[in-house]
Amino acid sequence: MTLRPSPLVASVRDLGVQFSDNDLDITGQDAVTSVVLPGDETFWIFGDTVEGPFDTIRGFELTEVLSNTGAIVPLQDISHGVKTFRYLAEPSGARARQLIGFVAPEHRSTQRLWAIHGVHTGGHLYLYYHRITMDPTLDVFETFTLDGMGIARADADYRFERLTAPDGSHEWWKGDEPGFGVWVQPHGDHLYLWGSIQPESKSAGDMYLARVLPDRIEDLSAYEYLVQAPTLAEPDAPVRWSERFTPTACLFSHVPNEMSSSWNPYLGCFISLTTYQRDNILVIRTAPDLTGPWSEPEVVFRPERTSDEALFNAGKEHPEFAREGGKVTYMTFIDSTVYKPHLIEIAFA
Repeated sequence: MTLRPSPLVASVRDLGVQFSDNDLDITGQDAVTSVVLPGDETFWIFGDTVEGPFDTIRGFELTEVLSNTGAIVPLQDISHGVKTFRYLAEPSGARARQLIGFVAPEHRSTQRLWAIHGVHTGGHLYLYYHRITMDPTLDVFETFTLDGMGIARADADYRFERLTAPDGSHEWWKGDEPGFGVWVQPHGDHLYLWGSIQPESKSAGDMYLARVLPDRIEDLSAYEYLVQAPTLAEPDAPVRWSERFTPTACLFSHVPNEMSSSWNPYLGCFISLTTYQRDNILVIRTAPDLTGPWSEPEVVFRPERTSDEALFNAGKEHPEFAREGGKVTYMTFIDSTVYKPHLIEIAFA
């Protein structure tokens, strides 16, 4: 597919890597999403978190690496970067705290728990997370297997309990199903959960949608799945939901699992900001409704490629930090060579 620059974008400012100046010797992180908390704070979620010196994450030994961490970030003007934040730390204060812990027989040498996104509802913060299995002797970017998606609930001190699925496992959706919860979007009466089915290439996932009433978030049987939706070819197709998932309503593709979606008041439409495959290309898609039809991707920004081996992923918007009614918004992404959250400011035309 030939991608063209988006006419919606007036300018982009590169604000560089974020969170480098911290008290916990955190030097590298993956994933990076944010969830609105009550009051004037947000909860930022990170995946694998490296402490101390490292050359590259490609082929890095991950056994001692925390696989999910978090930070409290007050709402603030981030036009010059994220300046005020506090990582959640162990009681000693010397090391970041892993939010979601392993359950036997899982082991950190072969499993990772990648918290992806979540929502604060009913007095609790919920995080959806991937459980993956990897070969510790090989590059995790190429060899990980998605075992499924789980959900964890936090108490007032952000101590997380992994909720059990009806079959007794912790994987609510298994590896051959979309990992619903890679993005959670309150809209109307429901929470809408985006999920992806990833191919072997891990770079061109198909995006699907589920929904649940907020007060039933802990009940897997209460989730509904979008099985029919408008498309560019059939824009008048009816929307249909089902108690069972079937892969019949792919909303768009070419997404390496992680993504974002929001209503943008300035543009008057829903927007999705993602990386395109695992290339150094950040793209936007738009839709009149959450269920589509979604446009083809258009280029927002092309980050400089730092090495021939660099992979780009985790492109996501942080819409709660948008300014001027959505005319200006912010997006992060990860370059695997640098392996730090990279922030850009997008001004729409």
